[in-house]
Amino acid sequence: MWTRLLASPWFRRTLTRKEFAESLRDPSDGRYHIQANDWDEEALLILLNIFHVRTRRVPATVSLEMLAKIAVLVDYYELENAEVMERDTKDWIANVRRSVAIPSSYCRDLMLWICISRVFCMREEFEKTTAVAIKETSIERSRCNALEHIISELHRLLGAYRDISYSCPNNSSYSFQCGAFLFGALMKYMERWGYLSPRPESPFMGISLNAICNRSGMAENTRWWHKSGRHGYYGGYDHDRAEVHSCSLNSRIEGVVQDAMANVKGLKFQDLPENSQASFAN
Repeated sequence: MWTRLLASPWFRRTLTRKEFAESLRDPSDGRYHIQANDWDEEALLILLNIFHVRTRRVPATVSLEMLAKIAVLVDYYELENAEVMERDTKDWIANVRRSVAIPSSYCRDLMLWICISRVFCMREEFEKTTAVAIKETSIERSRCNALEHIISELHRLLGAYRDISYSCPNNSSYSFQCGAFLFGALMKYMERWGYLSPRPESPFMGISLNAICNRSGMAENTRWWHKSGRHGYYGGYDHDRAEVHSCSLNSRIEGVVQDAMANVKGLKFQDLPENSQASFAN
């Protein structure tokens, strides 16, 4: 029992404070009894074997899922600073790092990684996994800020192309044609994507950052041709030759998306309340 008291503030409180029923010996057997419900039995047994220094019964490696189950117990019983946990936890983390890659899309394994990296203060993994979650789900502030930037910039571009004073940055003599083409093409894409009218607003239900990233490349083949102003073979202008106009809608859209995504970072431990300074990940 005293091993558990030293290892866990949770046990210390539960077994020493009179307001807890667990702090009283059971008259029938003279023992202390603590109820443990809903935990994974194997994970709890591993934890108890560590407490009682039954090292031969503690596995050298565990799966990602089992490590997540152990992490839940470590968090609940406040074992983040428990020296008795350090050796085994470091070995488990090292094995998981080698054998299980961090997913690049939202899935169950990503949630397990977030749980593990948060509890065991794996700073690099925590930032990477939460960045994936932010891009694909609704960790609201970062997600909404990025989506607001993208949609606002697309509407700003639409207004710029519609403006009668728009000037083509590559050839001002084609300003009207350039603006008209880009305005029409962008408006059609935004209508198709559902970003035009009504304009999406926070919290942008049903819109993910990854979906926008995938759509941004759809405008790659959107281009138009104009007559060439280059000299022909015999020195005169070749008026019958056409060339692709160099203004690219795709590059403008991709630039908007990349600017937004550059500011999407994973969460940092200092952003979280009651952040523990302990780390098993070194």
